[in-house]
Amino acid sequence: MTDKIDIVVSWLDDSDPEWQADFNRARKSENLLMKKNSANNASRFRDYDTFRYWFRAIEKNASWLNKIYLVTYGHYPKWLNLNNPKLVLVKHQDFIPEKYLPTFSSVTIAMNLHRIKGLSENFVYFNDDMFLINPTKSTDFFKHGVPCDMLTLIPCATYEELDHIHINNMNLISRKFSKKEILKRNLSKMINFKTSIPYLGTTLLQLPYPTISYIMHFHLATPLNKSIYETLWEEYFEEFNQASLYKFRDIRGIDDWFIRLYSLCIGNFVPKNMYKFGQFYKLNKKSDIEKIINSRKKIVCLNDNETLENIELEEIAQKVRIELDKKFPHSSSFEVDFE
Repeated sequence: MTDKIDIVVSWLDDSDPEWQADFNRARKSENLLMKKNSANNASRFRDYDTFRYWFRAIEKNASWLNKIYLVTYGHYPKWLNLNNPKLVLVKHQDFIPEKYLPTFSSVTIAMNLHRIKGLSENFVYFNDDMFLINPTKSTDFFKHGVPCDMLTLIPCATYEELDHIHINNMNLISRKFSKKEILKRNLSKMINFKTSIPYLGTTLLQLPYPTISYIMHFHLATPLNKSIYETLWEEYFEEFNQASLYKFRDIRGIDDWFIRLYSLCIGNFVPKNMYKFGQFYKLNKKSDIEKIINSRKKIVCLNDNETLENIELEEIAQKVRIELDKKFPHSSSFEVDFE
C-alpha cells in the first residue's frame, strides 16, 4: 500500500486590512526597511491572484493527493470551497506556538509545519507560485517514504540579502558533516548520468576543494518527512527556536531550507533529475509566459520580481492569469462554483 502523501501550501492575502494593520505594527516595532533585494522586500508578500489555478493544477495533475493543508494568516479566498473533504484550512495559531506569533516570516511558518495536526509523515511543501503544469505520480516525490531529490554541489555566491541566510544554513551543515562524510555516503547518488545531468559538471568542479561551500536549491515543491523535522528541532533547538522568533526573515538566522539540506547530507533521498522535473523562473518583461506554462516540465515556479514596478507587475500578472486560464479553464472541486 502506498503511504499517504499530503500537500502543504501557504498563502497570503496582502489586501486583508487586519493583516495589514498587524504587519505595519510589527514593521514599525522592528524598524524594518523593505528595500529591494532585501530579505523582506514587497515581492515577498504580494499576490498575483492566481491561486485558483494552483488548485486546478493540483486536482488535474496530482491524483495521488491525500489532503491539502492550506496555511494562512486566518483569511482565505472567497471562492474557496471549505467543504471539500480533501481541504484542511490551517491558521497560524492552529499550529505555531504562541511565542512565535504573530509572524510575517515564511521561515517561521515552514519550520513549524510538523506541528500541523493530522499531517502525514510524507508531505510536499508548495508555495502558491509553484504550479504542477503536467501530470505527476507519487513517485515523483517519494519512493518507499524517501524524498526524491538531487544533491548538487555549486560554488557559493551572494546576489541578494537572502543569500546570507543560506550561508548560515551551510555553516551549520559544515559543523555537523565533513565533506568526506557527505561524499562517502552520497557520491553514487551525486554522480549519476541518469539523474545528475546537466548539473554534473558543477558537482565535479567542486570535488577538489576541501569543504562544501554550497548545495543547490531548486526552489520547487519540496518533499519532506515530518520525522526529520522532529529530529532537527530536538538537535538544533536553539537555532530553530531563534529563527522562529524573528517576526520577519532575518539574515542572522537559518531558514527551512536547512531541513532539506540535512536530509540530503544524511542520504535521505532518492536521486531524481530536477532539471527535467521542473524550473524556477524569476518573472520579468521578457518572460515568455505562454512558453513557460506549456513546457514539458512537470512543475514551474513563477516567482515575483522585486524590481518590477506596479504597472509592470500588473501587466505580467495579467499575462500569467491569461495563460493559466488557457491551461486550466475548468473550475476545480476546491472552488464554490464547481460544476
